[in-house]
Amino acid sequence: MKKTILLATLLAFPGASAYAQVPEAQPSDQAAITVRVSAQRMVIAVAPTNLNQPDEALAQNVNKLLNHTLKLTGLFDFVPEGAFLPGLTKETNASTNYGAWYASGAQVLVKTEAKLSGKALTLDFGLYDVTSNKRIDIDYGSHTAASDNYNQVVYAFVNAVVKYFTGEPGFFGQSLLAVTRDGKGKGGRVVRMMTDGSGVSRITRVDAIEMLPEWGPGGNVLLTSYAHNNPDLYLVSGGAGMRLSAEPGMNSGASYCAGNGRIAFTLSKDGNAEIYTMSATGGDLRRLTNNRAIDTSPSWSPDCSQIAFVSDRGGNPQIYRMNADGSGVSRVTMVGNYNTSPAWGRSGYIAFSARDEQSSLDIFTIRPDGSDITRITQQQGKNDKPTWSPDGRYIAFSSTRDGGSRIYISTADGKSQNAVTTSGWYENPVWGH
Repeated sequence: MKKTILLATLLAFPGASAYAQVPEAQPSDQAAITVRVSAQRMVIAVAPTNLNQPDEALAQNVNKLLNHTLKLTGLFDFVPEGAFLPGLTKETNASTNYGAWYASGAQVLVKTEAKLSGKALTLDFGLYDVTSNKRIDIDYGSHTAASDNYNQVVYAFVNAVVKYFTGEPGFFGQSLLAVTRDGKGKGGRVVRMMTDGSGVSRITRVDAIEMLPEWGPGGNVLLTSYAHNNPDLYLVSGGAGMRLSAEPGMNSGASYCAGNGRIAFTLSKDGNAEIYTMSATGGDLRRLTNNRAIDTSPSWSPDCSQIAFVSDRGGNPQIYRMNADGSGVSRVTMVGNYNTSPAWGRSGYIAFSARDEQSSLDIFTIRPDGSDITRITQQQGKNDKPTWSPDGRYIAFSSTRDGGSRIYISTADGKSQNAVTTSGWYENPVWGH
């Protein structure tokens, strides 16, 4: 009976609707059950980390990271620890009281045994199907790391959990670029962080206003900086920046496509914002747009054949697309009077920010032909600058719903949204590999 309940939960896909944009994942070799990230979420219990030494802070930190990363996957609802039946928090991986965990409300269980030997920490994670009374065998590589650098082991385990249930691994171990500020209206600095919000570090060593980061050739970073008192476009490697474009006015909004090795960006050197492309080294400048309207914010399609961009040529900012040479311009968004910040994902959809009738800035997705528009956020502060995960299953964006500005990760259907950063001021995320 219990197995039937879990199967019913895992296979409870949403019906045909706007959410159909999320492609169904293929099962892994180990997985008997496959779900999409947009499916009804499973209920998981995460037992406290059982450490062989009385280092309570280390055990709590491991458990905190494990809970945080599992939450960001969007696959699970969590049984609060206060709902665990007596004695369950002391269990080892060798013995599991499935009936008690089931009575506590869990369908899936994760337990951790940690062993500290000197500075080496070994993490033995256990994944359990509570409704079927069995431990699930998954491979997450090495179990051992330095006690102050165990994040990669947790990432590998959570990625393996995601792959078991969806057929595709999770996104942990990938990076996000973002702009951080000391507060609203303060000058920005470009930083890099892991997708769980940890490991924040500056990209440059220059004390100047920085904005609009993008991943560039060779895994280096493109950004606009006022280091020379003009918004110039730089390619940054190892903390040092090389100016690629220093025309008068804006040199901004870069988008790099590895498939053709070209950078699309915005120049206002002639007094009006237009879209250009150039080579990865800054040469071979080609103008794509040429009109009195403001054309900006280019974003390459995954195959480099088209560019989505923003233009007010119709009277207000809307999303358009054009071929890589500037031909074949067509309007994508037909509703609303302020649509901006397009990001073209591997799923084939374009994510963008838009103001609704109540002037709330929210995230939407749309097909390039203008069909199948889906609202991801709804009146939860200002939601802006969407960016797709490499596999097209998640969207990161910045949101002011908590009072400051945080980076959030959402499933592609918007059903699960969780904060990556929990303090500080972060905006304009850009997802990397």
